[in-house]
Amino acid sequence: MERADLRSVAVRPAMGNERDNWDQLMREHHYLGLRHLVGESIRYMALMNGEVVALLGWTSAAYKSGPRDSWIGWDEDTRHKRLIFLANNSRFLILPGVHIKNLASRILALNLKRLPEDWLNAYGHPVCLAETFVDQKRFSGACYRAASFIELGQTRGFRRNAGYYYPHGDVKTILVREIHKDALSWLTAPFLSPGLLLGKRPLVDINRLVVNGPGGLTEHLVAVADPRRPRGVRYQQAVTLTMIVCAVVSGASTYKDLSYWSKTLSQETLRKLGSHRGSTVRGWVPPSESTTRRTFQAVDMSDLCQTVTAWLTAQGLSRLIGATTERLRSFRGLDRKVVTVHD
Repeated sequence: MERADLRSVAVRPAMGNERDNWDQLMREHHYLGLRHLVGESIRYMALMNGEVVALLGWTSAAYKSGPRDSWIGWDEDTRHKRLIFLANNSRFLILPGVHIKNLASRILALNLKRLPEDWLNAYGHPVCLAETFVDQKRFSGACYRAASFIELGQTRGFRRNAGYYYPHGDVKTILVREIHKDALSWLTAPFLSPGLLLGKRPLVDINRLVVNGPGGLTEHLVAVADPRRPRGVRYQQAVTLTMIVCAVVSGASTYKDLSYWSKTLSQETLRKLGSHRGSTVRGWVPPSESTTRRTFQAVDMSDLCQTVTAWLTAQGLSRLIGATTERLRSFRGLDRKVVTVHD
């Protein structure tokens, strides 16, 4: 196949028995072969007029990459929390006999356009940054650059297996592309941005609001009466309520959502929010689900809603008062059988 209209190219996930054929073709024709795809993964097929012309495989991102992590602005803890929002193009195969100019970059562009939604449907979260590693002894990486990938540097020639790193000597070039224009700010923001909460209904990006410090949410919530007995209290009520309100504004509607939201917070953010320093777990930990539930069920809801109303008004967001207080009231009555936030 040498001539064709690139407008006829379509890219979609492999389905059913197509996956076995995908694996077989990759084993036979890709220089790396195929044992398995690492972590979360999606197999794609590219077709022209119904005929398969290429195969792509996306997997979980590399656990560590110095040039990538430095470019994003990640510390180790933030990388651990946000790595799920990256995907690695670990396999790309133009089938033998297919020679069409600009086909590879066209396929990549179409694939990247649908990748976040496909990932959300498959794994419950989107991806916003794509990466790949090119062996430039074999390939120039021109199709990635034509698809707006940028070069960040080179690997050190190690592979990771069972938590350990082994030298293999194959130095590769690291290329990345932001799938969304705000990818870098999303990946480094203190709180999970709405763009990474697809499937939820955030009222506003909590990163734009004052949570800590003078006039912040926590300062307002200190005024809410605490009905608990002082003995044995580990978390200040204002700390637990701050996390609840932030999660609800960010789209949480169940305690499972709150658990997910809390697990995305970096150690620095947890520290600033006033989290407890764990005795059996290293670092700062958010309140457990049971602590969150008991605190929320005990507080006077009218007092809480009035305080949140004052905070939103001070933020110039009076339009969100009704929706926020309604969510808080519905959140309170949820089933107690919920996923636990890690202690």
